[in-house]
Amino acid sequence: MITSESIKHIAPALLTAQRNITFAAKTAKNPHFKNNYADLPSVIDAVKDALNDAGIVFIQTPTPSEDGRLHLVTRMIHESGEWIEDIAVCAMPKQDAQGFGSAMTYLRRYSLAAFCGLYQADDDGEAARYDTEPYAKQLRAADTMDALKELWMDIMRDQKVMGDKQALRIFEAEKDKRKKELEAQ
Repeated sequence: MITSESIKHIAPALLTAQRNITFAAKTAKNPHFKNNYADLPSVIDAVKDALNDAGIVFIQTPTPSEDGRLHLVTRMIHESGEWIEDIAVCAMPKQDAQGFGSAMTYLRRYSLAAFCGLYQADDDGEAARYDTEPYAKQLRAADTMDALKELWMDIMRDQKVMGDKQALRIFEAEKDKRKKELEAQ
């Protein structure tokens, strides 16, 4: 990892952003393995607003290489001018434009997710053991901040939920999303 001379402004801004980043939704389907995954747009959707709200922009660019592999720089730039970057490298499946595009999308997705501490919502055998839909539906329907707060307290008192970390993450994401919507009204 490489940084600007100082990171005294970008470090707390990244902390602020990470507090608002929950998970990337698995909206794409892998036809080979028959599973869902978070594609690049889902990853960007999951991190962009939180980063931008904290005064951070990200850029991702390929860099020239002589080794036949893709080298991708991901840089986080704070409004103060401070920055943090790292380079990820991967083999290209084919040495042509399609291979480059495929490797670039893959590497952008994984690099950005890793940089932001992003995880993907679970949809397989590790999925939430708790039926999340009833509470999630109530969170989405909360019409005031007080109603949202009261419901959140009910959720926190539910012992079944407290034993299911995945369910808690789902509820927290729903609560945070609804809170932003209510604040924007």
